[in-house]
Amino acid sequence: MEKMKLSPNQLRENLRIHLAELESLESVFCNPGELKIEDICTLADVKDFVDDKTTIPPPYLDLTINLYIDNMKFELCATLPHKYPYSQPEIFVRNDKLNREQHVKINKDLNEFVAGQEKGEPCIFSATCWLKDHADEYLQIEQEQPSKKEERNEKFVRYWIYSHHIYSKTKRREILELAQELKVTGFCMPGKPGLICVEGSYSDVSEWWQTIKSMNWKKIFCKIVEDDKEEAGGNFLKFNNFEEVAFQSNGVKCNHMDMGELYKFMKAHDLGYIFKEIFVETKSSGE
Repeated sequence: MEKMKLSPNQLRENLRIHLAELESLESVFCNPGELKIEDICTLADVKDFVDDKTTIPPPYLDLTINLYIDNMKFELCATLPHKYPYSQPEIFVRNDKLNREQHVKINKDLNEFVAGQEKGEPCIFSATCWLKDHADEYLQIEQEQPSKKEERNEKFVRYWIYSHHIYSKTKRREILELAQELKVTGFCMPGKPGLICVEGSYSDVSEWWQTIKSMNWKKIFCKIVEDDKEEAGGNFLKFNNFEEVAFQSNGVKCNHMDMGELYKFMKAHDLGYIFKEIFVETKSSGE
């Protein structure tokens, strides 16, 4: 069932529901800045498809709702897949006052709530109501005291993370901003499939991964972990920063990446040796 593709009529009907839900949300969150469409061009593409002005399926619709709860700003970020509302939306919460543990917990519980909603019914407004009712509970969670890093003895690691797809602009922004905050390096390749390479000290990379994987994904997993056998790190780290890269193929939707260009990029960073291990084995396992 999950593999079944939507027919144009099914997709058009789902997108009509997306637009109706968006109109309803706009009537509730009508103050300036409360509701934000991440890409206004995507909204135009959705409307054109619904109105039979194009046969090209539009990208996923990303939206952010800014809620003020107890004078604190919470951002509820949602991505509406084409199968929504018959599949779960990609949804997560951000708040600059919450620590990592609190972020992981609130997003886990929010996604469990959304998963329990009736399929076929829009649920973004219900998610905002849940957040208003429960946000204060997560502010009371105490942050675990981090253990002291032994910088000279801490190993360096590199995680290769494979995702079914990475489309959401809000997720992509979070991936980049969190990497900069934790000072890990590497790259994120959005599209289908999605690939992330993140490297740095074990504690920083682990913290980054713990937060990112707590978001709702169709499928995401750490495919390979490499570690530095030498304590000092040496030449293990291959990147100077963390960036988003794109190697678009000539497909109609421009969301599938050119694997040949990706291989050249990895080879230029002395990482070509792992390309086959990531993609050949992943495809053979049913991805």
